[in-house]
Amino acid sequence: MIDNLPPQRELPPEVRDRIRHRVHTGLDAARPARRGRPVWLAAAAVVVVATGVVFATGVPRGGSVAPAQPVAPSEATQSLDRCWNAAKPYDSTLPVPSDWTFPFIFKHRDATVFAAMVGNRPLFCEVTLTTVTVSDPDAVPAPVPGSAAKVFLRTADGLVAGLADPAWRGVQAVTPGATVKPDGLPASWFSPLSHQFAVFTGVGPAVPVALGPQGGAVGAASVIAAPAPLTTRVDRPASADRRSEAGRFLDVCLASAQQQVPDRGAYVAGAHLSWNDRQVVVARLGQRVLTCSARPDPTKPGALYYAVNPALGSGELEPGPGVGTLVPVLAPVKDTGVPERTVLAGAVPQNVTRVSVTYPGGRPQEAAVAHGTFAIWHTDADDSSTVDARTEVKAYDAAGELVLEASLKLI
Repeated sequence: MIDNLPPQRELPPEVRDRIRHRVHTGLDAARPARRGRPVWLAAAAVVVVATGVVFATGVPRGGSVAPAQPVAPSEATQSLDRCWNAAKPYDSTLPVPSDWTFPFIFKHRDATVFAAMVGNRPLFCEVTLTTVTVSDPDAVPAPVPGSAAKVFLRTADGLVAGLADPAWRGVQAVTPGATVKPDGLPASWFSPLSHQFAVFTGVGPAVPVALGPQGGAVGAASVIAAPAPLTTRVDRPASADRRSEAGRFLDVCLASAQQQVPDRGAYVAGAHLSWNDRQVVVARLGQRVLTCSARPDPTKPGALYYAVNPALGSGELEPGPGVGTLVPVLAPVKDTGVPERTVLAGAVPQNVTRVSVTYPGGRPQEAAVAHGTFAIWHTDADDSSTVDARTEVKAYDAAGELVLEASLKLI
């Protein structure tokens, strides 16, 4: 973290008024005299008015990985303030946001991404719960081999942003050697007006990623790089206690996994299990829940393979009586040559102190419970040949009162 930074400043009301006037003027100038809208505006998915700022989102691309989400006006304003406060100490030539234009803004999970044009310079800003990352508008962008596309920014939670080849009508990202998920390629956002794009790849800057046109072939030769950001600043620190065994493992696991997690320092370590040389921990940040596991790496003898959320939503949730929610996760913690061994894990209300799990045809078993999470081993022996057999989960508070009951079909 960098100390001695200037205090944060809110955008003055007159600046926000100029932003509103500038963007409205630009939109009015872009409208032809005939009826209808210009192509780029007709393709825009959402228009969000944010206390003096009008944002027209780009066209969301890709499969169903994560649809574009509208940004609430107050959240958009706060996020833009955070971008400005993070960037200004490092670039004295950067004009105030009233002189920026915004081809798109969108939310992806807990991240908000701005694509802006500052004069003729593209600029990108990603805001998460704790961190702001701003691209360097003066940096030399990294070329995408075999095309005129350029990359301006890669972030720890998988964002790749830049300028698409003018001949492209969208951008897709592929991790060489990876299998495309059933729900499609990573979702991306693209501005037909400025050719700016943003795509969440699910992997951090250390993992190779290839870019190409939407709908076209992406070869392994198109692996991209990225210049260093102007700044990555933790402006809203939130550090969870990591002194426990579960906390120490969570630190190592999140730092070692290819699947990068934004705001990872703020996650609280919950239920923790270990078996031989395998471990898994459930972690929680508000309503966000993840698992991080370690198991022997079959490709590197003696090494461990770390994975975040290796399997999500493997069970169908049918809430029963009680209050609260249950988020089931089946996390594999296994390798070749040993019995199948997975973990049934999830989130429960914070007042839960005991969770009982009954697999089909079996007896109730006690799960590990901590900080609103639970985890229990699940093996092949726990499965039932009965069609539609269900696993029963019951959660209790300290007084022994039933807080939640659910019936899951584990596949």
